Amino acid sequence: MNRFVNGIFSFALLAAMAGAAAAQTGQQARFHLPFEAKWGGVTLPPGDYRLALPQLSLGSRQFFVNGQEARGFVSPVSTDTNSLRFQHPERSYLRLVKVDGVFHVAQYESGPNRTTFSFKIPKPNHYVEMASREVVDLDLSGN
Repeated sequence: MNRFVNGIFSFALLAAMAGAAAAQTGQQARFHLPFEAKWGGVTLPPGDYRLALPQLSLGSRQFFVNGQEARGFVSPVSTDTNSLRFQHPERSYLRLVKVDGVFHVAQYESGPNRTTFSFKIPKPNHYVEMASREVVDLDLSGN
């Protein structure tokens, strides 16, 4: 039992330290989620969220998402920097894709940094053409 409590305390301390480090980087954004969505292993109920990304120069690419009812760390599966592809470099947004009736965060587009972070989303249980998938872009503020 004591070992279990120590493990929980260690995890909480690590999460608090990582969250504080992420918050100090200056790369923060806010967004309002009008519906429930999944982002990696984190389920986000509707509400307001803050998003922090540690400095890429430190080698960490974990996002820290923090809301009133949910918080967690999410790691992208790929990062793409291509300055020629961004038509609106002042705009940052989250791209959500509906898979089997559930929205999942698929990408984070950072216009000012001209970087796209892609996240793993589940494969649909049935064949769905990409053109027929429901896609929603949520604008971010403060980034």
